This record gives sequence, C-alpha cells and structure tokens, in this order.
Amino acid sequence: MGACAGPNQIVEDRFDISETSGAPNITEVADVGGGDVPLSGTLPAQPSDGVAVVGETLWIRGRSFGRQPTVLVGGRPAAVLGRTHDGGIVVRVPPATPAGVQPVVVTNEVGRGERALAVRRYGVVLARGAAAWLDITPNEVKVAGKLGTEARWLALASDGRAAYLAPARGAIIDVVDLTASGGPKQVYKLDLDAPVTPGAVLPPSQPVLAFAAAARAPFVAAVRSFDVVVMDTTAPLHPARSLPRALPPEVRQAGVVAADLSPDGTTLAIATERGNQLAFVSLATPGRAELLAMVPILPDVRESVLVDAAFSPAPGLVWVLSGDTARSRAAGPQPTALRAVRFQQGGPAALPVSTFAADVVRTVEIPAAVAPGRIAIGRTRPLESGAAIRLPPERATVLLSSLVRPPGEVGGAAAATATAAEPAEAALFRVGASDIATVAITATGRIGWADLTPDGISVIAPVTAPDGALSIAAGPAEALPAEKAPVAAAIAVAPAPGGQIDPRAFPQTQLRIQP
Repeated sequence: MGACAGPNQIVEDRFDISETSGAPNITEVADVGGGDVPLSGTLPAQPSDGVAVVGETLWIRGRSFGRQPTVLVGGRPAAVLGRTHDGGIVVRVPPATPAGVQPVVVTNEVGRGERALAVRRYGVVLARGAAAWLDITPNEVKVAGKLGTEARWLALASDGRAAYLAPARGAIIDVVDLTASGGPKQVYKLDLDAPVTPGAVLPPSQPVLAFAAAARAPFVAAVRSFDVVVMDTTAPLHPARSLPRALPPEVRQAGVVAADLSPDGTTLAIATERGNQLAFVSLATPGRAELLAMVPILPDVRESVLVDAAFSPAPGLVWVLSGDTARSRAAGPQPTALRAVRFQQGGPAALPVSTFAADVVRTVEIPAAVAPGRIAIGRTRPLESGAAIRLPPERATVLLSSLVRPPGEVGGAAAATATAAEPAEAALFRVGASDIATVAITATGRIGWADLTPDGISVIAPVTAPDGALSIAAGPAEALPAEKAPVAAAIAVAPAPGGQIDPRAFPQTQLRIQP
C-alpha cells in the first residue's frame, strides 16, 4: 500500500504494522455497522451512532497496539478481523456480550488499554404482519422500533447481525440489518426460487412450513412441503442460497409439522404429521437432503399430535413436544408431553458415516398444560460446574408455552377451544432435572415462541391477549411453584385490531433474541 492510503484502509501484511514498546492507548471505539470486513481495501463504515449492537463492527483507534493484540469486549474475546493503516484494530461485538456500558480492553505484551462502550442487544418479535425491535438489558425490555411486513417466519443470523423474515406464501426473504446506524433497517431481498443458472426452470413456489437457523454456524434452512432451501449466511447482510434440495420421499409423504436445524447446520430434525415420527435429514452433502432415520415418537397414536422439535445446544439431543393440535381436536384431548431424543451419528472411524442411532431417553408429561405451543431453549451450552457428578443433557432446563388446564378439569377441551369470549390462562412451563414441571410466566391469552437471553437467566415471551393485543412478558428462567409464579408485567407492542377476534386466527407470534 502507498503512503497515501486512508486511515480506514486495511493493512494486508502484518509486517507493515510497527512493533511497540508501550502499553495500548485507546483514543476512540467507533461502531461502524455490520458490513463484512475485507482482507484488503477500505473498511466499510457507517456513521457511528455511539451505541454498538451485538455483531456490529468496531474500529478501535489509538496507539501502541502492537502486531498481535488481544481484544476483549465486555469480557468476551473478540477476534481481530483486520488492522487499519492508522494502526487501528477491527473486531466485531461477540455473541454473549452483556448489554449496557462495557469495557473494551486491548492487551499486548507490555500492558493494556481500556475504553468504555455502550452495547445494545435486540430481540425481534414477529406478529400479525409486523416486526418489532426490543431493546433488551438485564433490568428492562422496551420497544425500540417497528417495521411493516407480510412475513410469517423469523430467524436470526448466528452472529446476530441480521434478521430474516420469510412469508407464509411466496419465496422472498427480507433481510434486516440489526446493526444499522440509528436502528434496524431492511437492506436486501433474497428470492428462494430465483434460478441460479440463467434460463433454468424451477417448480412452482411452495409455502415455507418451517424456518430455522443454526445456533453456531452460518446457515438457515427454509423447509417446504417437498424441498428445503439452505441459506449460507457467512455474509449475513447478503446471504447466498442453494438450489432447492428435494426432501426424502418418506418425509414428503409424512408431512412437515415443525423443524429445527442442528447447531452446526448439518442436520434437520423434522416432526411429521402422519405417524408422529421424528425425521433426521442430513444436509452435509452439498445439493442433497439425505434421510438418516425416521424415529417413532408416538407410533400407537393415530391422530397427529406432534407440535414442535428443537435441538439442544448440547450435542446429540433433540426435544420433541406433543399434545392437543388442530388436527387431533376432533378425536378428543391429548396429554401434553416433552420427550428427549438422543442420537448418535457416525462413531469410530471404522464405521460408515451413515451409521445413525436414536432413542427416546426421557418423557415428561405435563398434566397442567393443554394445547401446547413451542419449545424455548437456550442456544449456548450451560457452564459446566466443578462437581464430580453432572446432569446429562436431557436433564437440562427446557421451557414450553401452553394454555393452562383449569383446576379440576379432566378433558382440557375448554382451554383448548378458548376464544375472545372465553379468556384462557397461558403459561410458560419449565422442565428441568425434576420430572415435575413448574411455571416461569403466566398470562391471559396465548404465549407464542419465547426465547432465553444468552446468559440463560431471563426468558422473554410474546403474549397475544384474547382481544388480539400483543405484549411482551419477561421473567426469570428459573421457575417458582405455580401458586407463587408472578404474572409478568406486560410491555405493550401492538394494540388490539378491534372486533371479536379468535386468537387462534393469528399465526403464532415469534420472538428471537440476538446471541
């Protein structure tokens, strides 16, 4: 590079950076947006708004950083993505960085420098054709902005930089930059059905039935009736996609109820409508979706009672939720149960990669729950304790949303069919090491797809009231006995639409929190 290179030019050769004999001196930490950092050329920089968002690029400016500095943001290690011509460091706010004013620390072999930075974590709520941004801190949750959309499904990039909104019908994915200066902004549209090769003809578009992101890999899967489209989110603001991969015939014939993507992005777990089975589908081979196994969950139940499936952050475990569904209601009430399915793929090097085994290793029935909704589970592994005896992954804490069976009721029909004229109590149930479920949050109406904060301390849930009004309830993930569980203070997001509305007419509200 020539001597005239600007200060935000990326240094290509580390030996162009001078060594230092002093401790780092940080003069400025600028948040410059969520754009990708190039290996050479100019660092793309939005105007700094003074607040960094999880996943946002930071330009740390100053002196005496040396050639191999170590950077911590809020106590979390941040990888050095590049060095600028003025001696600066380029990093990204790492996942699990606490919200609030946090220290940015640069350390070299001589000493350390520190500067304070305001960090923000967003939650995204999708309900009734609108997306809302929540500013989430350890002590408060508030609405920070809204965006009109016709989307039905929501997913977040694994590094938190982008939100993806998928429609119920059609194939256009809206990409929202969560790190944009001044607040989230829609920046890109991705057509799942656009031909990759000019002139290629694709089959008619299908509705998206499940939309899932890998927790620790740059992949998002859009599962449809006959195929799955994998989005590569290595560049989250401008993701690429694969050609549609045909689902295995066994899965297409059984029908898709719900699906989740493994933390490493290589495997789909699909709850099926017919046969109440859990299908494991490998996405590891480019361009293919290969069936690994069809695991019977409730083979003796003729009605379709599977509701949701979710991968545990610990390897080799999937949670499956069953109970009353719209498909089973005519046949009478069904018990609500949560099952842990342990699986193992591959094994010793001598075995073929296709070796796969799965078994249901735990079942917890929840008599107080009726018409269950979705599973909420942390995306990071819990910290291991120093105890000699540790609980297996299937004893980790899982939360699920559901209506509450009225006291003394056996069948559960009243709660399952509650309308605006018959308000129903809902709860977020917690299942941990014990086989007895406790309650984390209660509300009147219906609780949608909840999520946990990255530290696993708090759970935040969207609530649709009997009149259709949308609010947010937040509480501790650690539950109290049902009779002592407080009704969480509601944070209004959207007013009631007016008229007598059956809450079941609305698509299930979804909420996702940045990692």
